[in-house]
Amino acid sequence: MNSSKSLPKHASKNSFKLVSAFDMFYQLTYMSAMSAAGISRAKIFEIAAQSKSNAAEYFAAVNTLVDEFRYDYAEACRSIGLKSKSENMKTFLLRLSDALRSGEPLAEYLAREAAVTSEDYENRYERDLEGLKQWSNAFSSIVMSVSLIVIIQIVSSMIYSLNPTMMIGLVVTGVFIAGFGAFIIMRSAPKEIMTVPAAKGSPEQQKSLRLSRMLIPGSIALGAVLSMVGVPISWSLMLGAAALLPVGYISMQSDKLITKKDIEFSTFLRSLGGMATSSGTTLKMALTKIDLSSFPTLEPDIQRLSTRLRALVEPTNCWHMFGMESGSRLISEVSDIFYGAVKIGGDPERVGYLCSLFTAKTTQLRSKRRLTAGTFSGLATVMQAVVAGLMIFVLSIVTNFAAMVTELMPKNSDALSAAPAAASLTIGQFSAGDLQFLNVITVGMVLILATVSAAAMIFCDGGYKLKVTLYLSMIIFICGICFLVVPPMVAGILSGAA
Repeated sequence: MNSSKSLPKHASKNSFKLVSAFDMFYQLTYMSAMSAAGISRAKIFEIAAQSKSNAAEYFAAVNTLVDEFRYDYAEACRSIGLKSKSENMKTFLLRLSDALRSGEPLAEYLAREAAVTSEDYENRYERDLEGLKQWSNAFSSIVMSVSLIVIIQIVSSMIYSLNPTMMIGLVVTGVFIAGFGAFIIMRSAPKEIMTVPAAKGSPEQQKSLRLSRMLIPGSIALGAVLSMVGVPISWSLMLGAAALLPVGYISMQSDKLITKKDIEFSTFLRSLGGMATSSGTTLKMALTKIDLSSFPTLEPDIQRLSTRLRALVEPTNCWHMFGMESGSRLISEVSDIFYGAVKIGGDPERVGYLCSLFTAKTTQLRSKRRLTAGTFSGLATVMQAVVAGLMIFVLSIVTNFAAMVTELMPKNSDALSAAPAAASLTIGQFSAGDLQFLNVITVGMVLILATVSAAAMIFCDGGYKLKVTLYLSMIIFICGICFLVVPPMVAGILSGAA
């Protein structure tokens, strides 16, 4: 048909986004759950265009061709599939076109495709995790190399004249390289959003958000004020990190609760669907019959959902709020699918089973990601402590050595003229401005590398973003300890050697 070339420009511009493996898995779970209600083909395509994934726009374009240009669904799917930029969406739409032409039952076809897509998503996710492991190892080498730039520059300044321009240029280059390493980790990590917006999420998320608005600026201001009034940099860093710690702790607790809720939610869907089908009751009545002690983390959310339903609040809003208040993006999306499919006539047990498979697969893969992220976080924290300690150690040696040279230098012009060898000595001679410059460079690099490492940790983890404050506060606190412990240790070593 030549009419396949007449796809509206509006659709070709706006409807052909790339579809990730997760979006594809979500879309097919959504469609298979809805089709389990035995609804018509037209209704399935209409509902498919209303999902929350990028794939929905393809089905919106299919509906446009069918409604406005009088295509049949098979030809519309073929036309949109051939114009697709996303390879997985293209092959699915072409297979769907063949299935529609053959007259295969759409519900069975979609359930089978969802199972196949589940395996494809798992394989892609695990490949991404393998790449993430390799890049996380490379990141450690990158940060160590960047720290060596500063260390070598500080050591070379003892032998040659200090060149601030060259040193600043190398430091900027090092910062760029470290930031690029964190960017690579962000790009190589599996692409997924695990939490809902904090302002609409769980009480713990909302509390951490409120605290972050006060404590993040407050910790920065506290550290700056303490430094300006002459408090040692070690105490400024440790007190600033301590002020930031409550946000990180609450964010970490919130993320752990969301993880437990995701794990329990899969079982909850199967239990609720099975109870509703076996007892022949509605979801509202089934909620009052299941044993909530099997879901200890989800229990407060389920009780709140049940209370709202018994109070005759609009069920769609109840289920939507249940998902949002759990704090989990996965629960929010799947609960909408579950209730939406049951609402249009789907068997609760069948729908619950399909949604449960999607939830279980996703949580299992995320568990593997958390294992990788936990290993990387521990390694990066230790590495940052070593890097900070090395840079502060070298700076302390230079500072103490410069003080020793100053003491050995003659104090008056007569003595200086009588000791020409001392007059020609250039090694270890620094002005107060030079030492201050080296100190600023070292402190700046320690803080920048701490920030970059914390960002890399949260990119690798992929969970609640405010957890970055926990990583950052721990690393900065360790850096503060290094500033407190290392200089006296170096001074003791050099005085003992003297």
